[in-house]
Amino acid sequence: MKILLLLILAIIASISSFTIHVITVEWLPTWIASQMNGVELKPSWAVRYVAAITSLEYGIATIMLYALAREKLIKFGLFKASIILSTLLLALNALLIRQPFMDYLIGNPIQVVIVQNLFKWLTWMALSFIIVYGYEVINKKFDNQ
Repeated sequence: MKILLLLILAIIASISSFTIHVITVEWLPTWIASQMNGVELKPSWAVRYVAAITSLEYGIATIMLYALAREKLIKFGLFKASIILSTLLLALNALLIRQPFMDYLIGNPIQVVIVQNLFKWLTWMALSFIIVYGYEVINKKFDNQ
């Protein structure tokens, strides 16, 4: 019964967020276009520096998630813990199944879907592996002191 109730909860939460997504997709592009009329965007290296610094958000959040889930994940070993954490992060960002599937459904060639999403996967996998292994090295160092 608990699993059924949790499934219903997941469905309700997913439907509510999907409804917001659909409303946003229908309305937001038109609104943005009206606001951007006459505005010129200029790419700059300064923006990349800010992007690099603010990307710390991913690392910090992933460390916090790993710290919260570590007790359960570490039982699988470091490699599997990294894979599980990567998979969870990909799924939380709708990059595991949804985005590749939607990219294909809108007409992208399969090779584009694979390459495009593989790079997204690699980003989260690298983050997860570095955090899991790094966290354990740091943890071990401070446990021995």
